[in-house]
Amino acid sequence: MFYNYDKNNINEYNECDARGACSIAPKISSLQEVIIIFLKQLSYYALMLIKFDEDISKISGNIAETLSSLVCTTDYTDEELLGLVSKQYALLIKTKRQYLNICKKNNLECKELKADISIKPEMTLSSIISQGEKIFLKKTNKMTIHEKNIYDILLSVLKSIAANIMQLKDNNISFNDAEITLLKGLNLLNSNKITEKKIKQKLKELSKINDNAVLKLYDVLIEQYGQFDETLVSHSTREGKSILVSGGSLNELKMLLDAAKQEKIDIYTHGELLIAHAFEFFKRYENLKGHYGKCNEKCILDFATFPGAILLTSNSSQNLEYVYRGRIFTTEKFKPKGIEQIVNNNFKPLIVSAKSAKGFAKGQAREDELIGFNQKQLEIKLTEIAEKFKTKEIEKLLILGISNYTREQEQYFNTLLRLLPQRTFVLSFSYGKMSDNILKINIVKSLPMAYRILDKLFEKISIKSDRILYFLTKCDSTSITKIISLKENGAKNVYLSHCPPNIINPSVLSTLKNVYGIKTTSTPENDAKLI
Repeated sequence: MFYNYDKNNINEYNECDARGACSIAPKISSLQEVIIIFLKQLSYYALMLIKFDEDISKISGNIAETLSSLVCTTDYTDEELLGLVSKQYALLIKTKRQYLNICKKNNLECKELKADISIKPEMTLSSIISQGEKIFLKKTNKMTIHEKNIYDILLSVLKSIAANIMQLKDNNISFNDAEITLLKGLNLLNSNKITEKKIKQKLKELSKINDNAVLKLYDVLIEQYGQFDETLVSHSTREGKSILVSGGSLNELKMLLDAAKQEKIDIYTHGELLIAHAFEFFKRYENLKGHYGKCNEKCILDFATFPGAILLTSNSSQNLEYVYRGRIFTTEKFKPKGIEQIVNNNFKPLIVSAKSAKGFAKGQAREDELIGFNQKQLEIKLTEIAEKFKTKEIEKLLILGISNYTREQEQYFNTLLRLLPQRTFVLSFSYGKMSDNILKINIVKSLPMAYRILDKLFEKISIKSDRILYFLTKCDSTSITKIISLKENGAKNVYLSHCPPNIINPSVLSTLKNVYGIKTTSTPENDAKLI
């Protein structure tokens, strides 16, 4: 079967596969706790080095990269896991020694953190993880459930910031303020007792810097890739050799397009990279033929049915299956087992793999998709919405966020939109069709685009209005950060769609409700009445 699943039922493939690919292996989960222990201590020593005017850019960059990698659910070999944790431990020891040597040289009495975990050459991965689990349990046993949930919320926000820092770095932009704020947030975890008040204050600071990072990323994308406009994207395929590019790195897509320019290979985007087609820059590439697949990041069907080579760009969150190992490549430094690594942006092995693959035996026509927006037309529309909102011609304004498009959510929102009371207007980045009371903007899953549009809207009306309702429809590692950002900016009515427990723990969700006053969707009938 190649690219022939029913377009009307694509959402049934968006969930986890039967073999449990969406779950996080206990080994990975435990290892993450070990790495967090190293990163928080590393952050402490890095912050101390700043006081002595030491350059910590490589250290802070490593911390952001490592923390960002923890967002992805991947399956590593024991050797790769041991190498990952050993690297962080070695850097921690080196940074600590640098700090203590400076203190000794200047005759200063400096504070040294207690070494929670000590790694020796003869230690196995299981013994390292066992140490980490004991330390984690010892600490969490002293916490109430509420305190542990607040801790998890803080960690989730730190991961979001790290991911945004890495996206900026991918476009050759450094954001030093965000990196320092990230270190300070991690250093807070070194405290034996962290009060809720202190964490809430830190979360407010972190959510603000995260907003700045996302908006900065928007400016960078426009500067590097030119005008962003409404564009019709082909979902059709054609006969020939091909490469599928998945993930979110526009920069790596650009490098591959350049590397394969002289080859008879068609290149298709996948997932979030659909957004590339709306940028003026990418329209110059004749070898960029269109977009393949309709599934989202947890879907393995597209990879399994693609008859060419596949590239996972950096900071991808993909679940991988044995059926296509051997023809899948990644630029990630921490690569999953069985996946070929692209080193120093040398795409030659990927191109060779594409040439040796069977490719598409024949093309298939699919319906095109409209994405993006015209800047001038959108500005006019936002002004019109704001004016009608002020005069109460629009009584309630619903904002629907970007989504993973699960069948459950699609059914919920399609019903909700039919039941909305009169004088209700919907600004949607996901569900619904363009109509008199719905402005739908297909920005794929681009947070920078969504942030920029909402930023423009809130220049015209107040984000604090109790007549605006915000529906967060995409459950991922950034959901908690978006919730806190909206609430800290004064949003009154924030709804979160149903999220799987492996994304947002129900206990953590309960704490979010209590601390930030968010709501969760129930049934479309009940929620329409509340609106």
